[in-house]
Amino acid sequence: MGYFPTRGALVLALALCGLGVAALADPSLFKPWLTGALLVTGALLVDALLLPRRLVLTLTRRIPSEVGVGPPFAHILTLRNTGDGTVRGELYDILPPALEGDRSPLPFVLAPDEQAVWDQNMAASDRGLFEFDHATAVLSGPLRLMRRVVRLRAPASVAAIPGVEVLHSNRLILKAAQDADAGTSRARGVGRGGEFESLAPYVPGDPPQSVDWKAFARTGQLAVRRYVPERRRHIMLACDAGRLMGARAGNLRKVDLALQSLVKLAAAALHRGDLVGLMVFDGAIRALVPPRAGGGQLARIVRASLGVGNQHTETAFTPAFVHMNHVLTRRSLVVLATDFDNAAAGWELQRNVAQIRRRHFALVATMRDPVYHQVLRNPVERPADAYRQLAALTLLEEREEILNRIHATGVYLIDAEPHELDTPLLNLYGRIVAGGKL
Repeated sequence: MGYFPTRGALVLALALCGLGVAALADPSLFKPWLTGALLVTGALLVDALLLPRRLVLTLTRRIPSEVGVGPPFAHILTLRNTGDGTVRGELYDILPPALEGDRSPLPFVLAPDEQAVWDQNMAASDRGLFEFDHATAVLSGPLRLMRRVVRLRAPASVAAIPGVEVLHSNRLILKAAQDADAGTSRARGVGRGGEFESLAPYVPGDPPQSVDWKAFARTGQLAVRRYVPERRRHIMLACDAGRLMGARAGNLRKVDLALQSLVKLAAAALHRGDLVGLMVFDGAIRALVPPRAGGGQLARIVRASLGVGNQHTETAFTPAFVHMNHVLTRRSLVVLATDFDNAAAGWELQRNVAQIRRRHFALVATMRDPVYHQVLRNPVERPADAYRQLAALTLLEEREEILNRIHATGVYLIDAEPHELDTPLLNLYGRIVAGGKL
């Protein structure tokens, strides 16, 4: 890109300027100034000539094609010297703003046919497709007076998708399934809904309506019918991607944390043989994957959120739920991850969930903002602190009232902080399917 003087060369130039000004007042300083100017000019020319005239560096970049949002991943840069002389300088990589990592310059000194490798840890703070184009190498001459700036192309791209690490790890899928089973055994019940499994001898305490009288007529012994929960249940995951869910909880957005939890639930449900779908919406439907079974469905669910941008629009539950009702052809478990911060939004949520509850089972997971409880824990030192706590307490009371109303309609409910949603969501899903109601 060009040749430029270093900071040391600029210091020498300023010193010569000062000596030149002094020589105007004292002519005896002219000869030292001229000698110094010739020496510095010659040194600059020599240092510039010793810099590589052609591009002798090659840069390669290794990065995963898909990464999760939040978890660290490896980013490996390899710089090789293909010239005949030693090359020294610093490498400045240009990183997308949404990728967190070390942005400090990378110093190098490379002999002929030598390479430098940097293994960096990075993390994505937003979902999306991020492109790498080039890096800039600043080469220094042997005298450290001149430098050359060159651009090194190293194209690559990485897709940051919430929950994609589950897609590539059988261990995480099994962990999600175990969390769903935690606290519940495989539900074999007497007189429950679901699929018939077997007859078992009657024991005191079994409900009389569970007795199989035809078996009694054949054998003369009382037997009861035992059931297991129905397989191939239909489960629809719905994720709110509106303005409030686009806010950050820590380094990550609430919507991305919700999608990570829903992906784990999808992995556990598909592992059980259920049919799972996904809908992402805000003011409109941004992604829709109808419920299906099979290994490929998890990949479709995970990658569906990649094209959903952060629109910061207000959430509209009614059109999204109306469309979802048309997609769901049979009674399903609808799992909604959302949040609200005022009474009006809470009432809209309550009204729409009540409509869903008429045809389906509903599980609402609200992601409460930790800032409210943090405000309540802070000491009151000024009147403004007291007003802030009163406002937080009022909002929490309104929220609690709306959640109680939603729960009273028979809707399963979770209210958790964004980073703590995984375990209660999987546990509650396990209890619902163990109850044999789907």
